[in-house]
Amino acid sequence: MKKIIAAVLIAASTLAIATPAIAQPYGDARYGGGRGQSSLNLEGLRVEDAKRNLRDSGYDHARNINVGGKQYDLWSNSRSRDNCVGFTSYNGRVTNARNFDDAECGVAGGGWGRFDPSDLRGMRVDDAKRNLRDYGYTHSRNIGDDGKQWDLWSSPRGRGECIGFTSYNGKVTAVRDYRNSECDGEWNSGHPAGGWLSPDRLRGQSVDSAKRDLSNAGFRKARNINLGGNQWDLWFDDRARDGRCVGFTSYNSRVTDARNFSERDCF
Repeated sequence: MKKIIAAVLIAASTLAIATPAIAQPYGDARYGGGRGQSSLNLEGLRVEDAKRNLRDSGYDHARNINVGGKQYDLWSNSRSRDNCVGFTSYNGRVTNARNFDDAECGVAGGGWGRFDPSDLRGMRVDDAKRNLRDYGYTHSRNIGDDGKQWDLWSSPRGRGECIGFTSYNGKVTAVRDYRNSECDGEWNSGHPAGGWLSPDRLRGQSVDSAKRDLSNAGFRKARNINLGGNQWDLWFDDRARDGRCVGFTSYNSRVTDARNFSERDCF
């Protein structure tokens, strides 16, 4: 019996030695990763070997940045869960490898090639524009909103999307959705002769946005009046069939109420 058990153990160990280990593919989300330590196992490799592994895993060189006095080579792959990875080196060998925020690499997509406009936040402006173009967006126009300049971009792929971003010191600080008419430069393209606008649509908007909607719909500023202790901005459009005089009141730069007025109130 002891001889049989020994033979079985020897056979099992021989099989284990003969069976090759299954390599874990670089960049595959199934093998960990996430933020912080990179899953690519680059540390200790020669720099050229690390770069080759990254290229073989579908990564492209993005740029170099300085972090804590060290230069990091950043590489991006929008199809991987680890969209943005970087390494630093000393004497030709990688000493540290880690994940970075997607914005540092200029990558939008949230992994596996999906586009999420919120990924643009924190990116350099040039990277944000490049990503928008790559996903089929075209620049529409610039507008002023809440005291900031916003770049508006529209998607022509049938989705009817209009998104905008604002920036400071060359980096995107905020991203938000806009109505399609904002990208078109017209509030109400269905009324080219001008002028119908529902005051209900103005409530809750920033004052700048409300003024822009009124202007795009063909209205022009008439005057301000005081009503019930509130100041109202009145706007008039002589081309409209009805609702020719519209007014709104605001608090903290937001429209709190809007309604139609009689024509004589605008003059």
